[in-house]
Amino acid sequence: MRNPALVAFAISFGTTCVTLPIILKFARRHQIYDPYGPLKIHTVPTPRLGGVAIFAGLVAGTLVSARRADSEAIYLSLWAVWLAGLLDDVFGLSPLPRLIIQAAAAVPIWLAGWSVPAGPPYLSLLFTILFMVCFINALNLLDGADGLAAGVAGIIALAFILLSSSDTTPWSVVVEVSLLGSCIGFLLFNFPPARIFMGDSGSTVLGFVLGLMSLSFYRHRPPGHASVLAPLLFSGVPLLDAAFAVVRRLARGISPFQGDREHSYDLLLKRGWSARKVAFASYAATIVLVILGFLCR
Repeated sequence: MRNPALVAFAISFGTTCVTLPIILKFARRHQIYDPYGPLKIHTVPTPRLGGVAIFAGLVAGTLVSARRADSEAIYLSLWAVWLAGLLDDVFGLSPLPRLIIQAAAAVPIWLAGWSVPAGPPYLSLLFTILFMVCFINALNLLDGADGLAAGVAGIIALAFILLSSSDTTPWSVVVEVSLLGSCIGFLLFNFPPARIFMGDSGSTVLGFVLGLMSLSFYRHRPPGHASVLAPLLFSGVPLLDAAFAVVRRLARGISPFQGDREHSYDLLLKRGWSARKVAFASYAATIVLVILGFLCR
């Protein structure tokens, strides 16, 4: 009997690896680059549609599992987040429409029962929207150095896989394994020095799936249980970096959507660290937080 998780990993990894060279050729032909500038660490224009391959691998991998009753709602939300990111990569979108789409994408998930347990339904909906928007944008903000977002997300996905034997459903495991396969496949092209960037179409999808997996975990835990901290600790690197960025910008009287070069990875690069060293340091920090998350169980 075939193992759905292994099949999902092979399909997601293979789809991502096969799709990326096609995306690279397409992006170069149509001049779809991430331009260098004062808020960028790269010095030459680099293709940025890698998120298309991540999305393709993720969806292809999850199709090996039997559909859930709520899978349509989840796929609808995933498609909305990905399309918003893709439009931003190609045409550029202002922060407000992106936030509106991300918030709207959380509603079908909440209706399907994937929610933050927070008392009355209106509070649960509000906190679920905030939860998903935070995860989506945390991974987006982390995607500022080669190999960073995909590597960290891959480690977090692996943590959820290890946690899944007794805490989540087989379908959730397939999603987690598919995310891991897509991240590893993408890292073959994005690890320093990167040949392609994932763009918003990739980073927002990573954040969406990690947020979804966290909500899946909460469905199997009573409110107030110490283990509810585990998913937040797993994703501590992107969540803390995003939180510090928002507080830092608000304290300076500027919009939290205005970029800067003072993320944790930016500061390490300014100190002379190589992109590979920054990536490995972030991986190590994520592993430490994952261990702490398991200790909370």
